[in-house]
Amino acid sequence: MPVFVNKYEISDDAVHAEMVHHPAPDLAAARLDAARALVVKRLLLEEAAAEDMVSAKDIDDLPEEKVEVVIRALLDSVITTPEADEETCRRYYDQHQLRFVDKTTEKILPYDLVRAHIVQYLEDKAYHSAFNAYLDKLMTCAKIVGLAA
Repeated sequence: MPVFVNKYEISDDAVHAEMVHHPAPDLAAARLDAARALVVKRLLLEEAAAEDMVSAKDIDDLPEEKVEVVIRALLDSVITTPEADEETCRRYYDQHQLRFVDKTTEKILPYDLVRAHIVQYLEDKAYHSAFNAYLDKLMTCAKIVGLAA
């Protein structure tokens, strides 16, 4: 069964082609994951068109490399996250010291040694949270038919 995003149809063939990128325990789960990925891609492309980053009439004919560039540009323009400051990193370290145990000595690694990893983790977590909130907003405003769990 095809999936519709607003007035755009995502064909069964497109979903089946996408399934190779979504390993799952069974065929139904792989199909659902693939369909969701294509819905997200379509929503992001439509939003990029709404933001005049690409012509709405051209989004169906964009090569995959250009799709990735357009989506990245959209996300870069709409998602902003704070940098992990020293106080936040230190607080995270103090509250999660057992995550920073050296496996050979079983001693807690010093803050200075793990600080860069903490910064990366906190900034990645903030980005994913902002992305999910943005995607939730897009999904709430969209008319999606045929995407059933």
